[in-house]
Amino acid sequence: MHHACGDALVCDSMEVARYVCYDKGQEVKAVTLEGTIIHKSGLITGGRSTHGGGKKWDEKDVKGLYRVRDALTAQLQELSRSKPRGKADENLIAEVTRLESVIAVVKDDLSACKLRLNGAKDELKHLERELRKLAPELRRAQTTHNSLKEKVDSLAAVINEAEDGVFASFCNNIGVSNIREYEEQQLKVAEEESLARVRYDQQIMRLTHQSQFEEEQYKNIRERLSTLQNMVQAEQAKMTELENKKRDIEREIAEAQETLSELRDELNGLNETLEQKNKSVEHVKRAHAKASKVLDQALKEIGTKNDEIEKLALERSSTYRKCRLEDIKVPLRDGNLRNVPMEENLREEVAMDVDEDEDGTQRPRQVQNYGIEVDFDILDDDERSNNSPETIAEFDSSIAKLNADIERMAPNLKAMERLDDVEAKLVQTEREADKARKDSKTARDQFSEVKRRRCELFNKAYNHISDRIDQVYKDLTKGKASPMGGVAYLSLEDSEEPYNAGIKYHAMPPMKRFRDMEQLSGGEKTVAALALLFAIHSYQPAPFFVLDEVDAALDNTNVAKVANYIRTQASTSFQFVVISLKGSLYERGHALVGIYRDQDVNSSRTLTLDLTQYAG
Repeated sequence: MHHACGDALVCDSMEVARYVCYDKGQEVKAVTLEGTIIHKSGLITGGRSTHGGGKKWDEKDVKGLYRVRDALTAQLQELSRSKPRGKADENLIAEVTRLESVIAVVKDDLSACKLRLNGAKDELKHLERELRKLAPELRRAQTTHNSLKEKVDSLAAVINEAEDGVFASFCNNIGVSNIREYEEQQLKVAEEESLARVRYDQQIMRLTHQSQFEEEQYKNIRERLSTLQNMVQAEQAKMTELENKKRDIEREIAEAQETLSELRDELNGLNETLEQKNKSVEHVKRAHAKASKVLDQALKEIGTKNDEIEKLALERSSTYRKCRLEDIKVPLRDGNLRNVPMEENLREEVAMDVDEDEDGTQRPRQVQNYGIEVDFDILDDDERSNNSPETIAEFDSSIAKLNADIERMAPNLKAMERLDDVEAKLVQTEREADKARKDSKTARDQFSEVKRRRCELFNKAYNHISDRIDQVYKDLTKGKASPMGGVAYLSLEDSEEPYNAGIKYHAMPPMKRFRDMEQLSGGEKTVAALALLFAIHSYQPAPFFVLDEVDAALDNTNVAKVANYIRTQASTSFQFVVISLKGSLYERGHALVGIYRDQDVNSSRTLTLDLTQYAG
């Protein structure tokens, strides 16, 4: 009970709850049977409307609370001036806050009382006018009723006198004063006979049903007894079989223990051998670690040299290409500069086999030489060994001067060959451009098709949800006061490409003017969100829904509406799993599942209840 209720106090009525919280000053959360909650701070929530017929605060109590508030406010100000705020100040502030909330509630009750009093006065005046109008007619009707009653009494006397004369001899024979007395006696006898017959029939029916029930019980007991006897025989046979198995297993265990002892002896010998082998392995590992360090250093040096080879190969290819373009005669022992391609291709010019060998070593870098071997015999030993940047720069400047002199002295004789190369490149570039244009057109067409399909699917879903959402919202909001319910609709911000922009959702509750969604209350937003959720579900239904306290911001009326809608939509192919703390919602379910904490085992447990057996 303490786990379920905590520090909450359940009261029979609002008067008892106010007495406990306000008069007695108990710091508890009081909950009435009507659902009204008085929190520790003094705030009152839930329950019935303040316009009901419960006890109301009169004007005298309100004035008294005003005086208490003013006195406490003055004390609070004085304490603020005299000393810094402490725990007492915080208590006073909390008390003032509680009293302000109480005053707000009392004001609401007072306004409701005034409205009810004015209505009662208007109704009283209306009833007095109606009474004044109906008084003459009542008097006339009373006079007519009295005259008719006198006539009926006189006629009844005449009829009774005639009946007494007709049935006088019959009444004397049976010993009654008049025929009416005889009829009353016969009527009572008939009624008693009818009641006795009904009791007799009921007794027979009860005994018949009891007999049938006893026979069925006897039959069920016999069947259950035979079933239990069969189970006993089966269990006895099973017990015999298990005992045989037990003896076999014990024999196997004894054999296994003997084998285990032998294996342990063998294991001890193997462990000694393993220790010796481990020592040998550790020695080999140390030698291998030293060799690995030496190998890693060698691999690093090979990698550095391979990078230098690759760099020099690229520079040599660039030099060959430049000599071919500028028609520079290079002394060659073998090959021709025409074998050098005019475009750079790093995959062909750099190393062709860069993978490591299977043993983890690296080979020297193999570069493309295009079958060319340069003749360096015209260079002396000093020129071959001098590879300083200054010497290379001097050669480059000399070559640049000679090229300038050649261009001034004669036209470029290789222009035609260059033109042929450029034209060939132009043709290839045009073919690539045509192919790129075709690929671009194909991609554009595919994109347009995807865009069209995307718009089609989006519009299909949007149109269905837009048509459905209004009816769903009406079903969730209609009631006795508003049989038609509210209005809800969707609108697109961009009709050309709707998926690139947003969708506006408007919901107008019943008997209220149009407002933006942000200005709706929490309960109204919840109902609108549920309507949108159910409308989306209607497009592509899911097998079940899980709703986690969706009724937290709803009052009892809207909770009942949502519960009725969920009950009407639930079926064997579509189930709702609803988590709620409000009885008006889960009392309309088909089954209940409760979660509670078991303190003994320090774990959660569940309770289930099938409500379909109570459906009437």
